[in-house]
Amino acid sequence: MAKFLITLPEHDDITDYCSKWSEEIVKTAEQMRHEMKKLKGPEANRKNFEGRIATHNPCFVMLNGHGNSTAVTGHADEIILSCDEPISNEELAKGRILYVRACGCGAVLGPACRKAGCKAFVGYAKDFAIIKSKSKVSRPLDDERARPFLEVSNQIPIAILKGSTIIEAVGKADVKLEKEIQRLMTSDNFLALHLIPWLLWNQKVRVVLGDKAATI
Repeated sequence: MAKFLITLPEHDDITDYCSKWSEEIVKTAEQMRHEMKKLKGPEANRKNFEGRIATHNPCFVMLNGHGNSTAVTGHADEIILSCDEPISNEELAKGRILYVRACGCGAVLGPACRKAGCKAFVGYAKDFAIIKSKSKVSRPLDDERARPFLEVSNQIPIAILKGSTIIEAVGKADVKLEKEIQRLMTSDNFLALHLIPWLLWNQKVRVVLGDKAATI
């Protein structure tokens, strides 16, 4: 059993999608009997995040949100983890595995967390792509366009929670990606083919830093 912390902001379409599609991750943590703390909706703020790091001391942290090269945000785009002034709290990553599903954080924040002593960091050096259907915004789990983007990325935290190493978890995401590409290529919906370049984009900009053999 390990200690796990996940942030689930839901203040706009993208964060709501990531939160709703994280239900599978939450269920996996429950099934594996990990000691999990969730920061959902307005609870996903910096005060709560820093507090949970201090009191819960998780070995694995997953952050959903928006981001840029130096920071990742929580509820209402409040910065919760950053390596830039005036916050600069990357030392919170020390000794932990981080998976950050947010745009750009792998470029500067990831290396900063690694320098601060995090065991491993998985994130994205540029924008993380999610293609969604306007007609399904109120029902993210029914959105077939968004599904492959979230299911592929979900494989990483799910595998880590099941005891896989970082490199094994990333490999499982890549296997899922290949299956999705094959499925889309045989689809009779021509719009499905437009998803493939963006799925490959997420793979291209994904970064894996630190100990690739680390486990929780």
